Amino acid sequence: MRENVKKIIYELGKIFTAEKLVCRLIASWFALTFIRSFEGDHFDLTFGQSATLGYIALLALLFFAVFSIVDYFFADFEVDPLFLLIFSTLCFIKWLIDIDVQYVDAFLYSMAVIAVYLIIVFYVFHKEKSLISKIRIGNKTVLILAAIFGTAAAVVISVIGCLRVFTYSAPNFDFGLFVNMFHNMRESGLPMSTSERDVLLSHFAVHISPIYYLILPFYYIIPSPNTLQIAQAVILVSGVIPLILICRSYKLSNKSSIVLAFIYCLYPAMSGGCFYDIHENCFLLPLLLWVFCFFEREKWVFVYIFSFLTLMVKEDAAIYIMVFALFVIMSRKKHIHGFILLIASAAYFFLALHLLDKMGEYYAAYYADATPNPAIKGAMVNRFDNLILEEDDGIIGVIKTVIKNPGYVFTQLFETSDSTYFKLRYIVQMLLPLGFIPFVTKKVSRYILILPILINLLTDYVYQYNIGFQYHFGITAFLFYLTVMNLSEMRRPSRQTMLIIGAVSCCCLYITLVAPMISRYSDMYSENKDSYKSMSKVLEEIPEEASVSCSTMLAARLSDRDEIYQIEYHGNETDVDYVVFDKRYKVDYNIVYAYKKEGYSVIKETNELMIMEKGRNDN
Repeated sequence: MRENVKKIIYELGKIFTAEKLVCRLIASWFALTFIRSFEGDHFDLTFGQSATLGYIALLALLFFAVFSIVDYFFADFEVDPLFLLIFSTLCFIKWLIDIDVQYVDAFLYSMAVIAVYLIIVFYVFHKEKSLISKIRIGNKTVLILAAIFGTAAAVVISVIGCLRVFTYSAPNFDFGLFVNMFHNMRESGLPMSTSERDVLLSHFAVHISPIYYLILPFYYIIPSPNTLQIAQAVILVSGVIPLILICRSYKLSNKSSIVLAFIYCLYPAMSGGCFYDIHENCFLLPLLLWVFCFFEREKWVFVYIFSFLTLMVKEDAAIYIMVFALFVIMSRKKHIHGFILLIASAAYFFLALHLLDKMGEYYAAYYADATPNPAIKGAMVNRFDNLILEEDDGIIGVIKTVIKNPGYVFTQLFETSDSTYFKLRYIVQMLLPLGFIPFVTKKVSRYILILPILINLLTDYVYQYNIGFQYHFGITAFLFYLTVMNLSEMRRPSRQTMLIIGAVSCCCLYITLVAPMISRYSDMYSENKDSYKSMSKVLEEIPEEASVSCSTMLAARLSDRDEIYQIEYHGNETDVDYVVFDKRYKVDYNIVYAYKKEGYSVIKETNELMIMEKGRNDN
């Protein structure tokens, strides 16, 4: 009898050590907090007053008892850290999803969550070393998991993009103009658009982006705005393939490779860059990764092919190839190939700038009777006006400032037009999901690959340092490339630590920045489904051959025609057959009255739309 009592005491002593008690208490607190988070607004101070301390203590005691019983029957395993991880994860996910951005800075809040959650994760990993070490991942498993992650990421991005179309939330700038461009490409093979600069104009007079022709076959088969949204998602996510191959070139373990693939697919800046619809920039990320992949394997023919394709993305894409060429020369000492890439990309860059100037002059002359539009001439270097002293200098003015006045240039690195911390936030959002690994190297020459981030930081154009837009796909490729290189030289403990920081941060930021977009647009669609269907039905009544001027949010759904204009820029010009106003937003009735004076009449009006036709009587 005494021996049995001693045995029971011994067994109880094993499950009630000081460390286990603390761990179990914290796990119980997270469990009850998670359960109670469904009872009301847990971000309101008054929420904590809705339950007595006795009720909370009773719930905590209940969870504590359950965890203790489980620990008793599974004494050979560290179950308490697992309970702590499970319920803290559920709790933090619920908090991140429920955060109200109107009252709390979601970024700063997510930083606080990440800091606390990392402490828990590191503790659990310390206690569960043996369990983690037993996990085996083969080469096929890496490919299967990467495919699963990529498919899930593509679906999420596509759903958000398509919901923007279904809810009439995608504006003419920058989506309706591309739908109109693809319509004309499908009809004539030429990238013409009327809604981009309010005249029939080649998109290549604004940005030289022949890479768009790679999407044309798919749009030709399925001519829909949603085709473009889905295409962008697939293009971006496809970059996980060269990323895995780069990992193999550096002989990273399968565990590290799959974690990097996971981070890539959930990388907030990749998903966030799609929130403003399709742009040619989406090609930069996978194409640059393919350039790096073939470079590591010394497949120079393919390096040149994918470098050429990168140049076809946009006139400023040449800058990324120039930076890579400098890395090839200075870090890898591949001087011949490096100089070929450098000279060719630099030549293309200045040729592209010259062509943009000439095409602008051509269209200005062709439309001499139209209202002069300076946006038709030259590259969009006005985004760097803060670095240009003489307006006529253009991009050369930026180079002059960098050379002549570097002290001033440094003042612009973190300076914003509205004196906010947004550039610092941008840096954290780009680097924290990668555990800041791109900077963890003793090889100074690798820092060359970080130079493209200056494109995003040395401007006061707010969209370029906002991950909700498309301007960071290029630097993203460089950051992942650097991450693989630097990881390959880290010792296992450091590599594991940095990857944990990256993966945890990536998940938290994804939940904060990306997940809300799904609920936002899905809720919008479900709540106003009948209204959107009604709008679509009314807009389908407008003949496809008719010319139309419409409100910005209607352009994407009306752009499958030869002539489409945005009212906000077209004004009350009488060269269109139909004028369509979006009544969900403020309507400028001065334009309505002006059209009526010119012989236009309202032929259809609903709660959401007002349609006017030229030459129709009111009766």
